[in-house]
Amino acid sequence: MATSRSTSDWTAGAFVFSGRPDPSWPISTDMAEELIAIWDTLVPTDAARTTPALGYRGCFVRDRAGRTWTAFHELVTLSTRGDSETRRDEQRRFERTVLASAPAGTLPASLS
Repeated sequence: MATSRSTSDWTAGAFVFSGRPDPSWPISTDMAEELIAIWDTLVPTDAARTTPALGYRGCFVRDRAGRTWTAFHELVTLSTRGDSETRRDEQRRFERTVLASAPAGTLPASLS
């Protein structure tokens, strides 16, 4: 029987609230590996990210090593200590996969 590996090293979340904490949840190593595989297929871009001041502003995945991937619409950015790289995700696969990993009731209905 296959099981997911440890969830303790990876956290996902969404930027949806103003004035209160945004939701976050642990994800399995298997899910993280799926997201990294998506990242590896994306094409680098110099496009700049713009997000609204209120409402949904994207999602994130963070590992214990301090790497953070943020996704909003067609852009995914990997930030490490002192560096970042943005890639284009026209089909929004990374973002949709992160949001789909949220436990039921974690996200507002408009994102579920």
